[in-house]
Amino acid sequence: MGRLSKLAKYLNEHIVGNVFDRPSICEVYAEDRSILRSIPKIVAFPETASDLAHLVRFSNQLSTHDFDLPITIRGTGLDKTGAAIGEGMLVSTSRMNRIEEIDVRGRLIRAQPGVTLGELNTALGLQGLSLPIVYNPQATIGGLIANCPTDDAYQQHGGIFHFVERVEAILSNGEIVQFAPYNARAIELKTAQDSFEASLYRKLQQILEQYGDTIVDRSMRPFDPSGYANITKVKDRHSLNLLPLLFASQGTLALVTDVILRIEVLPPLEQRLVVATREIGPMLKFLASIRELDPHTIRLFDLRIVEIAKRYGNYCKLLPDNLNTGWFAIIGFNNRPRRAQKKLQLCLQSLPAGTFATIEDRSNSLDFQEFTSALISFLNNDLNGERAAIADDVYIPKYKLEDYIKGLKLLEGALDTELLIHGSYLTSNYSVRPLIDYSAIDGRKKAINFLRQYSRLVADCEGSVTGGSPEGRVKALAPTQVFSPEEYRLYSEIKTAFDPNNIFNPKVKLGADIRDTIRHLRTSERNGIITP
Repeated sequence: MGRLSKLAKYLNEHIVGNVFDRPSICEVYAEDRSILRSIPKIVAFPETASDLAHLVRFSNQLSTHDFDLPITIRGTGLDKTGAAIGEGMLVSTSRMNRIEEIDVRGRLIRAQPGVTLGELNTALGLQGLSLPIVYNPQATIGGLIANCPTDDAYQQHGGIFHFVERVEAILSNGEIVQFAPYNARAIELKTAQDSFEASLYRKLQQILEQYGDTIVDRSMRPFDPSGYANITKVKDRHSLNLLPLLFASQGTLALVTDVILRIEVLPPLEQRLVVATREIGPMLKFLASIRELDPHTIRLFDLRIVEIAKRYGNYCKLLPDNLNTGWFAIIGFNNRPRRAQKKLQLCLQSLPAGTFATIEDRSNSLDFQEFTSALISFLNNDLNGERAAIADDVYIPKYKLEDYIKGLKLLEGALDTELLIHGSYLTSNYSVRPLIDYSAIDGRKKAINFLRQYSRLVADCEGSVTGGSPEGRVKALAPTQVFSPEEYRLYSEIKTAFDPNNIFNPKVKLGADIRDTIRHLRTSERNGIITP
């Protein structure tokens, strides 16, 4: 029996869940939704917080004996930056997926991190409630916290950060702690204790004092989730709260075991309008004019996405046949029906000349769904490559969007590939999926070249490749994503304070390097459906 088999056997003897090192199982967890591949040595399925704490203690103890078995936490594997794969112990939260309590009167819910957004909202819907986040319903609550994506309704609701009240998490030594706001007296009592948690609070207080100017400077710039930028939200005049640091940390600081979320009354169904134009200029002027109507969502697409989908049988009947190039937007309002209809009519009155538009009704509701099918078809049906995520969810300020689109046209010619965008106009986050053959060496070189040139374009447009989601391993390679020496030291000290032995997702965020990422580039097509 090999050394790893002994480790798996030992862990199975000490937890309720399961641990496997069988190659056929490890292979299944070698990929997330990124362009990378990394086969773990062990895959663990904890059933309880105690299980997870034992796995963390075990990994931490091994690290002190010069045997590295770092932990990568994983929900449903939707991460697009390579942060849900690793070479050590991959820990799946698929069995920590219980909704433990719903407080209808207080509008709170307590759930484990493996519960998906879809499962949560299905259960809440029976009570007339919801977690109003417009994102992939397969995403887990733990994954939403770890990646803190700017979802499509972020402008209206504030995203996952706005709804998390309290978190139970496991520190790198295995201690189970609560993250929530604590007043000065509570912090004084905590720091007087002899525990890893106490030392963590003492170190964070020192970091806040030592790097005060750097933290203030970071708070003055547009926020994006690179590094541990939420350090700016940790302290106010009345309390200290380490919870913000867990958002967008991608499992590098602590592992969530339990979450208390605020929830809201289920809003009315979204009523939608589709608008199409040949030129981007009139479209952008129209979208800018309707922002004051407070739409719930505005999704913007390159019309070529629909044209490519037609090759595979997905016809969007709502769009005229003679419109095969240009732009279309889907605008949604989730007000009460009469109010939503009034806003939709105001949208029609604001349309520029020559613009096509249709309001959703009972007769065409299914045709509106066809747009989602067209996007999925576009992402999945290509014979000579794959439209995998390289730099999804980049932030482009609205006043630079037209320059960004013009720059993409030039980049298409330079790279000899179509670069079709889709994204949210309200949140200013957009994605581009180049068609690349990852099985060929030239294709993998093309991916790195694309990331370099694309990130420069984003920077030239005063945007950020990490504006809508954190860097992981892939986005961290972007040459424009460089911290100042002082900011890098700040983030490094935060990581060290939480995880002194570097057992939580090493080589993610601060630890990424080009050689390691290139070594893990996939050399074959990823199995399964590629999603937005």
